[in-house]
Amino acid sequence: MNFQPLCFTEKDLPYIFDFFQPLQLDCDLCAIVSNSGQMAGQKVGAEIDKSSCIWRMNNAPTKGYEEDVGKRTTIRVVSHTSVPLLLKNPEYFFRETNNTAYVIWGPFRNMRKDGNGIVYNMLKKTVDSYPAAKIYVTTEKRMGYCDAVFKKETGKDR
Repeated sequence: MNFQPLCFTEKDLPYIFDFFQPLQLDCDLCAIVSNSGQMAGQKVGAEIDKSSCIWRMNNAPTKGYEEDVGKRTTIRVVSHTSVPLLLKNPEYFFRETNNTAYVIWGPFRNMRKDGNGIVYNMLKKTVDSYPAAKIYVTTEKRMGYCDAVFKKETGKDR
């Protein structure tokens, strides 16, 4: 699976700190696992782990819940508001699960790279401490597109 929507060019894709490379995956079967407590007791972890790509949301734990939610994570999609929750346990998220790619999304004011983006600054410090971390952030153009789709589908502003 290659994340290059037809309506975007490569410069619009998420970029990784310092490398500015688009995120690309090769997936046959994806499992998308939310951070809902409804997974507790479901015992589908082994089935989830059979997927070639496993997406998780925000800071949903796997450690201690492997039987229900599996143990592998390919992509972790994280809202700008959940970044501080990841940073409460950086050893787990950025050292133990170092094969995970993190896609962080949020409004431009939080993601700006000019020193005024609070979330970007937190992530930059994280990359400095964990240089192997694969952290991608959405571009301003991509975030605008996502906001427009959300508004069209729900009638509400994010």
